[in-house]
Amino acid sequence: MNKQMNKNSRFLYWIPVRLWMLLIFFFSSQPVDDSWNLSYEALQLFVPAVKVLQVLFFLLLAGGVLVFMKKKGVQIGLKEVLLLVVGLLILYLLSVQLRQVLAPVHLHHFLRKNAHFFIYLILGVLVKHAFKKSGVLGFKAVVFTLLICAGYAATDEFHQLFVPGRGGLVSDVGIDTAGASLGILLHSVGQWLLQRRIRSKKVQKRSVSN
Repeated sequence: MNKQMNKNSRFLYWIPVRLWMLLIFFFSSQPVDDSWNLSYEALQLFVPAVKVLQVLFFLLLAGGVLVFMKKKGVQIGLKEVLLLVVGLLILYLLSVQLRQVLAPVHLHHFLRKNAHFFIYLILGVLVKHAFKKSGVLGFKAVVFTLLICAGYAATDEFHQLFVPGRGGLVSDVGIDTAGASLGILLHSVGQWLLQRRIRSKKVQKRSVSN
C-alpha cells in the first residue's frame, strides 16, 4: 500500500514537467507569424505589469522601513514620514531611469531571442525538483536533469524543421541547455540554503531544550 502511494506521489511531481514540455511544444508548433503576434501581445501585458510591480515594491519597502523604525523605538512623526516619502520617491525615479536604460531599444526582438533561455531555466528547475522528490539526489540528479533538458531541446529544434517559417538551430540548443543549467544551479542553491536553515533551527531547539 505504501509503495503504491509513493509511486503515485512521485508521478504527481512529474506532472508539471510534462505540462511545461507540452507548453514548449505548443510554442514551437506555431508558424513564425503566429508566434511573433503572440509574443508581441504578451509584451503589451508584460511592460505594464513590470511598472505596477515596481510601484508595489516601493510601497512594501515603505511599510518595511516603518515597521523596522517602530521595532527600533524610533518615534514616527511628520518629519520622519516626509523624509521617508522623499527618499523612496528619489529611489523610485532612479529605478525608472535604470529600467529605461537597461531595456533594449528593440525589446520585442530581445525577448524573443532570450525566451529560449528562460523557458528552459524553468524546465531545469522543474525536472531537478521532480528528481529530488523521486529520491534521486546529488550529482546524479544534476546529470540526469541536464541530459533530459538538453535532449528535449535537441528534439524541439528538430521538430521546428517541419514548422512553416521556422528552423532548427544548434545555437538554440546551446542557449536552452545554458538556461536549464542555470535552473539546476538555482534549485541546488535553494535546496542547500533550505537545508542549512533547517539544520540551524534544529541546533537552536536543542540548545534551548538543554
